Amino acid sequence: MSGLTKGLRAGVAAVGAIAAAVALAGCANGASASDDAAAAGADCAETTPAHLVIGTADLDVSYIPYGILANELGYFAEECIDMTIDAAADGLLQSLTSGQADFVMSSPSESLFAGNGAPMGAEMIYNLIPDLNISLAVLDDSTLTSVGDLKGAVIGTWGLGPYADAYVSRSLEPYGLTLADVTIIETGYGTTPMQALDTGEVDAVLYWPGLYTSWELAGYPTRVLEGTEWSSTMDGIGILTTDTIVADDPELVEGVSRAIAKSTVYLKRFPESAVRAFWAGYPERAPLPGEDETAALEADLAILDSTLVSMGVDDRPDDTLWGDQTADRWQNQIDYFVDTGMIAPTGEVLPDTFFSADHIAAANDFDHDAIVEQK
Repeated sequence: MSGLTKGLRAGVAAVGAIAAAVALAGCANGASASDDAAAAGADCAETTPAHLVIGTADLDVSYIPYGILANELGYFAEECIDMTIDAAADGLLQSLTSGQADFVMSSPSESLFAGNGAPMGAEMIYNLIPDLNISLAVLDDSTLTSVGDLKGAVIGTWGLGPYADAYVSRSLEPYGLTLADVTIIETGYGTTPMQALDTGEVDAVLYWPGLYTSWELAGYPTRVLEGTEWSSTMDGIGILTTDTIVADDPELVEGVSRAIAKSTVYLKRFPESAVRAFWAGYPERAPLPGEDETAALEADLAILDSTLVSMGVDDRPDDTLWGDQTADRWQNQIDYFVDTGMIAPTGEVLPDTFFSADHIAAANDFDHDAIVEQK
């Protein structure tokens, strides 16, 4: 597709696949998520296969709210959905539009850029992060204090393209600076950008809270620059699917959304159990035999907590309307991208064509008392 955003390269380079349900850690009674899934599936006349791709090359604990925990706990199976989850650093929109995936993790800006403001045949069906949670940051001992200090700076980010450009441009604008005043380079995932900061290869980075927390735990505390507060007016990442799935399989859309909403309530109540579920599903992320499990748990809980704060999970009641979206919030993003010339649509850009929220009330209609810790 020629209209796809630059930086979203063809194909899905999956870096890890998850089974529909895997054993939970510390199961004293021998039960597991796969047992729960089988039990739930037994009540289904048939199951619907679905494929979700999460956008990362480094699938750490901070990604479990985005569908992983719902799978581990058997919540997708309870909805009669046989979910496969993969992770990929790029190519997500193309994997969706080509039929390789049914659902992908995406930002609203990527949807808007992909078709230059025109409908692209896909809709956001679940808002995972209500406020855009990426930020420009420096090492704590840096002399830079605000975005206005970035003239001539080199900024590292996970991938080049309009998404990063849009954020940096909007942050620079109040200081009379533009993208021409900085250099943006790709520094990837994991510890690579942290090392780039430490060696001086980059002056600042554009990433998210969970990653900053992991660097701090490694002895490299970061500090968010002043001048990024504007991002609270825009939505963060969500779950994207095709118009066809929204129209033809509303039960699937509702089921996926409800499973993720349930897992969010579980995360809010039982974060330690959620980390252990992640370790069971991804043993390569669990502490190795002989390692300090308590220290590993504390580290992953700190990373997860940063993510939950950015999702607003910490200060919202269990019965909030998880995953909701509004046309007003989408309009905020549309207005900015049009005003700055980052999209140049040939006609009116209608926010309602980019998201669907009619199913959200039903997706949040579940028994909160039934969300109990799985042992």
